[in-house]
Amino acid sequence: MPTEKPKLPTTPNERSCYCHSIDEEFRRDHQIPDGHCGTCERCGRPGHMRHFPGPVPYTGAWCDRCHRIVAWTWPFRVSTVWIALIIVAAMLYPFLKRLFQ
Repeated sequence: MPTEKPKLPTTPNERSCYCHSIDEEFRRDHQIPDGHCGTCERCGRPGHMRHFPGPVPYTGAWCDRCHRIVAWTWPFRVSTVWIALIIVAAMLYPFLKRLFQ
């Protein structure tokens, strides 16, 4: 039974990017091709200005490929990593406190 691949975002509304607010003069000045609103910060290909795919309040430009890579490799995208870090910090605190007294 073949499984169907999930549909990737292809329109500005599905990407939540800024394509609708970029004018032609800005695109021409920054050599951004039509259908894009930025240049990828990782690989330099035409991309889209959008929110960072993690919990950090940062807006940047990524192509679809790099956006997916960053979204899947960002270690703090899952709450269990935050919980693990808090537990490790709580366990190390008494030792570090005694060490730096």
